[in-house]
Amino acid sequence: MRKLIICALFSLALVFLFSSTVSADVIPPNSHSLNRCVKVVNLNEFSDVVLIGHYKGSMVDKYESYQVKNNECLTKGYKFNSLSIYWNTKDKPNSVEPNNLLLENVEPYGGYVDQNNPLVKENIEYSIAGFSGGKLVLYKSKQISEYNNGTPKKIETFSNPLGNKEPNKITPTPTPSTKITPAPSEQPIVPTPIPEPVAKRRFWQSIICFFRGLFGRGCQ
Repeated sequence: MRKLIICALFSLALVFLFSSTVSADVIPPNSHSLNRCVKVVNLNEFSDVVLIGHYKGSMVDKYESYQVKNNECLTKGYKFNSLSIYWNTKDKPNSVEPNNLLLENVEPYGGYVDQNNPLVKENIEYSIAGFSGGKLVLYKSKQISEYNNGTPKKIETFSNPLGNKEPNKITPTPTPSTKITPAPSEQPIVPTPIPEPVAKRRFWQSIICFFRGLFGRGCQ
């Protein structure tokens, strides 16, 4: 009898759990489902870094974690769990440190939206911006939204908060030499030697003529 009661209680618990789970997934009236994928797209550019998905909730014993893979949709187990993203170095791939929190309360599942909302699909991309003050920076880099009413797909891109990591590598044109050859009229002027003064030369000639006159020879 005791075993029968235990089995009955266990069965009721399973039914209650199953029914609550199913009812939670039922789309309410005047609503439609929304498909969402959230992912990190450039993790492979940072080989020394790992991202850790960390989720917890009523269906999880304490918490669970997993390594985020590049360009794959994030998950959080049960839809009512709470997901946060942490980072760490490659030598500590399973260590969740509070100071390394990147994102919290991430919603990787779409759920449902009001029937008046034509949105049916979202792809949300996150990118690693780099390091700032020794901390890794993760930001939403792109979002693609799709609709069911003929509205064109909407693509939004968001800039890197740390600036462009890969600027256009434009090689500057070499600056021509500033050395200027002077024109002929601007060539340096070499001073012409000044001839010995004529007056000085005539003085010595007159002295020589005087002495020659004493001997009767005179000057021509």
